[in-house]
Amino acid sequence: MKRNYLILLLGLLAFNKPLNAQHFDIIVGASSSHFLGDLGGKPFLGTNDLQDLDILSTRYAITGGLRLNMGRVFALRTNLWYARLSGDDKYTRNRERHGRNLNFYTQIFEADAVLEMNIYRTADKRKIFYVFGGVGYFTFNPKTKLNGTVYNLRDYGTEGQYAIPGKSPYDLHSVCFPMGFGTKFIINKRSYFTVEVNSRKTRTDYIDDVSTRFVDPNLLIAAKGPTAAALADRSISDIPGFSSPGAIRGDPKDNDNFFFFSFSYNYTLGTGNSYGGYNRSGRPRNRINGKMKCFEF
Repeated sequence: MKRNYLILLLGLLAFNKPLNAQHFDIIVGASSSHFLGDLGGKPFLGTNDLQDLDILSTRYAITGGLRLNMGRVFALRTNLWYARLSGDDKYTRNRERHGRNLNFYTQIFEADAVLEMNIYRTADKRKIFYVFGGVGYFTFNPKTKLNGTVYNLRDYGTEGQYAIPGKSPYDLHSVCFPMGFGTKFIINKRSYFTVEVNSRKTRTDYIDDVSTRFVDPNLLIAAKGPTAAALADRSISDIPGFSSPGAIRGDPKDNDNFFFFSFSYNYTLGTGNSYGGYNRSGRPRNRINGKMKCFEF
């Protein structure tokens, strides 16, 4: 998968204009952060897309980065992110998930690289609309509180990771695939704001520590003690057998995702006038018969 993204990136760059190494943008931004996974969500069958957004579990993120503008169309951007994510079954009106009564929160540390493509600019040249996609790598560590004490959920193997032979603890890091769209609002020849929806497809289903089925609590107690059983099953459901061994606890068919609704300030370094990927006039310049000419495409 990562190899395919690299091939796509190199192919797009091959068709872009020659690199102008003077146009670097410094990026500083803040975001709201939103978890899309097994916990919380909409009142019917859960998914891991935007329709499962749980506003009450909104947290925050901050970012810093660097953008390399490579002509009128393409830019290569890299960011470092710190974010907090959370999910809580108490906020959903879905009977089964509300009765499951699980919750989590985690810190996210991420590094990513994306290719931006400017697709439209307004007639006054003050707004530029763009899309982007790329690859990233992040770490997480789901936690919860029980009776006022904070627990690292992975340490207790709530789905039998330490109790069932051959079932290993999940990794606390994963590859992700950032993608989204946004708008650049030009302030002057050196600076502009961006507003964007920045989503993440991930390769893990354990950001929230929930993925498969309930495990026999006696196995959990034998492996990790009574705390493990208490963290694994906090059910308040009135459905008979709701949390019996083998009953559905999560959905392993869909990995966890998350997204940022972000705002950033961008400042251009170097000798050129970037305008977020367009030169000052908004027109590419070229020479014909030794004279500078302007073209409008």
